[in-house]
Amino acid sequence: MKIVIIYIIGCIALITSNACAGNAKSEEKQKPNDVLVKEKSIKLEAKLFLNLPETFNSPASGDIDKEGNVYFTSPNFHNEVFIKAGEMTEPATPTIGKIDKDNQFSTWYTFKPEDMEKTSGKVVPFGLMFGPDGHAYVGDMQLWAGGTSRILRIIVKKGKAIGTETVLVGTAFINGLAWKGDELFIADTVLGETADGKQISGVYKVNISELNADKPLYIKKYVDEKNHDSHLFETFISNASLKFGANGLAFDGVGNMYTGIMEEGSVHKTTMDANNNKIETILFVDGMIATDGMKWDARTNKLYITDVFANAVYSIDMKGKLELIVKNGNTTGINGELDAPSEVIVRGKDVIVMNFDAAFGVPSMVNTIPDKPCTLSTIKLK
Repeated sequence: MKIVIIYIIGCIALITSNACAGNAKSEEKQKPNDVLVKEKSIKLEAKLFLNLPETFNSPASGDIDKEGNVYFTSPNFHNEVFIKAGEMTEPATPTIGKIDKDNQFSTWYTFKPEDMEKTSGKVVPFGLMFGPDGHAYVGDMQLWAGGTSRILRIIVKKGKAIGTETVLVGTAFINGLAWKGDELFIADTVLGETADGKQISGVYKVNISELNADKPLYIKKYVDEKNHDSHLFETFISNASLKFGANGLAFDGVGNMYTGIMEEGSVHKTTMDANNNKIETILFVDGMIATDGMKWDARTNKLYITDVFANAVYSIDMKGKLELIVKNGNTTGINGELDAPSEVIVRGKDVIVMNFDAAFGVPSMVNTIPDKPCTLSTIKLK
């Protein structure tokens, strides 16, 4: 399978020489927040939560159900690296893992041949969120595989994953997913470029009533600010240092949306009216290197976000104060250290971290090579 080569080498080709030049602000419509607070840090420790089998070699994104069970996708990007190293004999099929409330791990769903995108013959599961209908929705990010990106609905009956159906097609680099009521918000990390070479990314908004397996919703390709799909909710212009824009998505307890802009290490806040129409988007916080997945926690009323380049996890309070929780250097993660973390799940006082273990091969990224063990970490909050 060639996707790992495309993933690592392709990303290196996209990263320009100013990848470490700092975090440029987005265009003027994302107004700076007057309460931006510089980073502070607290001393917590990442510990080993779970050693994963090689069939879960790139844990990416996840969600938690009402019973406290955690689910996470693994597109298994590191198959080829591990096979070349003699650590695997054949590629692992993309899959979804489950950790129950008693921390027992199991395979919840392994994607079947009939689930694969027809053009590429692959499935690349990224964002995962349970919808208000009780089914799981997964972003199939086909940009590196050669197919058409889509959203799969995993049919769930009595807690078991039965199979998938395609409910949305289109978008380019489908990434983070987040529900607000009956509306699904979808981060598209790569929409296009401006005339002066800056990165365009965005967030789409679709209603659950539009997600029909008999006639999947088609998202029209983005052309420019006047020619795009009507479901495009917000766009972001960023510095193009990585060619990766909008990534992680989350909503707080009063319905504000937060979007991480990966290449600028920033988070933007979007306020909405009662009908989920956009009121305003502002820069909420910056100061990280390359933001990835993000979740809001009701108990602490904070966002928790990973910095995949810095091997770090941060919290952000509702006034925009950025606080470093854990950060470590380049390790294999054998003792639970962070290893290119992609997203977190907050369960009670435990922050469960998915160690994606990506390696882009640039100086601004701490991790240098995907390696075993494949792990999840945990951080105990106070």
